[in-house]
Amino acid sequence: MADTDLVFRIDAPAQPARQAEIDRLIGDEFDLDLARLDRFGRFGRDPGFVSFGGWDGEAIVAHVGLQPMGLHRGGTAVPAFGLGLATVHPARRGRGLFRDLMERALAFADARVDLVLLETEEPELYHRFGFAKVAEHSFRGRLEVAAGPAAGRCLRLDVAADVTILADLFARRAPPSLVGGLDEHPMRFFLKALESPEIKLVHLPSLDAVVAIEPGAAGELVLLDVVAPAIPPLAAIAAALGGGFDRAHVFVTPDRLGWVPETVVTEATGLMARGRLPVDPRPFGLSPMHV
Repeated sequence: MADTDLVFRIDAPAQPARQAEIDRLIGDEFDLDLARLDRFGRFGRDPGFVSFGGWDGEAIVAHVGLQPMGLHRGGTAVPAFGLGLATVHPARRGRGLFRDLMERALAFADARVDLVLLETEEPELYHRFGFAKVAEHSFRGRLEVAAGPAAGRCLRLDVAADVTILADLFARRAPPSLVGGLDEHPMRFFLKALESPEIKLVHLPSLDAVVAIEPGAAGELVLLDVVAPAIPPLAAIAAALGGGFDRAHVFVTPDRLGWVPETVVTEATGLMARGRLPVDPRPFGLSPMHV
């Protein structure tokens, strides 16, 4: 490695002791409590997640992670990796560790897929590795659904029966969009829900779906994601939530929602891609249910 007193390791998946140490580094650098994912069993930790680490004895000081996923873009399903949780301990920065682990992780990815995605607030760090910015969008428009009885219930991730409902739907999930959507392990979804208590996960039994929503302006439905084996129409989702809406702000590409937006809004998500991103002129947005 660039820092010659360190040992490089690939963990896929990490052994419990190493995972706890990875969690500690990520928690210190990103203020994320990854250990909370353990309560969800196989749905909390992606068995395909690959950790690239620089280790000083039993302590990890640098990390880059790869998560397998599939991108649906323009009707084509493309195998990909999502790159994330990339960090170097402050005391070890400036020694080439970030570059070293990035090159190792990307060589691993390039041998297996043609596309790597990431989201970042510092895109300049990744241009040198071949990443380019990708525009994402959200969608706004009228949605007139009269108020009525609600047919949904908010799920709690500290209730085992509620987690079972969500896990079952993830096991049968269809991609929310074929124009621009992801297939991935629910690890990041669970983590986003844990980290963002304002987000509600609502089970809609009549639609065999769970939707992720957050508070909006009066009369506005703000939809972040849909987990279902068949994506229901947006109007049906709104009615099952109790209606009373006159407009919607949707953060997934709406081609499967039976709804045509009036306005497309460019979002500053920091999405970047490296490799073969399928060409499609239509605007798209990936669900923000991830960290």
